[in-house]
Amino acid sequence: MITFYDIPSTLPGVVWSPNTPKIRLALEYKGIPFETKWVEFPDVSKVSIKVGAQPSGKWAHDGSPYYTCPFIYDSKTDKVISDSWNIVRYLDETYPETPRLVPQGLNGLVKLFIDEAGAKLLSAFAPFNLSKTGEILNPASQPFFFETRPSIIGVTMAELDAMANWDAVKASLDWLEGVIEENKKGGQYVIGDHLTYADIFVGSNLRWFVVHGMESQLWKDLVALNGGKWGKLLEQLETLGKFDQLRQA
Repeated sequence: MITFYDIPSTLPGVVWSPNTPKIRLALEYKGIPFETKWVEFPDVSKVSIKVGAQPSGKWAHDGSPYYTCPFIYDSKTDKVISDSWNIVRYLDETYPETPRLVPQGLNGLVKLFIDEAGAKLLSAFAPFNLSKTGEILNPASQPFFFETRPSIIGVTMAELDAMANWDAVKASLDWLEGVIEENKKGGQYVIGDHLTYADIFVGSNLRWFVVHGMESQLWKDLVALNGGKWGKLLEQLETLGKFDQLRQA
């Protein structure tokens, strides 16, 4: 059994993070049983160290290890894996009988894509979503979140909020649509005609806007961009892995 570590919030029945759904949906897609353990932000470092998860980087202010979710523990192999990309590779290697997340021989290309796409989407999305993320966290996590984010992003939260620019969101998704169209296969997914981790990665980032609520104008505007392409992708991912109604249980 895989134990999957995630961060809870006050949103009813919805997983909010742009990062942890990458692995939650990957496990759903591959059909690998798992249980969720919920960890509040201030406890992520403590729990990570306790189970043996590796840090994601270092804090800018003092150089100490920085730990994040998701990470997993797999009782089948007695291994703990952190970082979404490392987990994806581990799942493909350890469970070869399940659908692959990354097509054979394309690890390097998919990694290049998610690094480039991730940088563009984060830059455009964070000014809209980061402060709102703090607002929907549980009281146990809110102070830690707001105190530590400036050290990670390099600016104050107010400065980040002021950078919100819908044209930047549209430009990032126009770029992404162009990448998909370059496949020339006529498929609906990043690599053409079948789902891969690249699509899960994109969908998870898009879902970060759920912190505003699915009835918000921001959410409605997002899913309508590029002729409704992103709304359709999220709907497709929902049917594949209950992506749109992930339960905090």
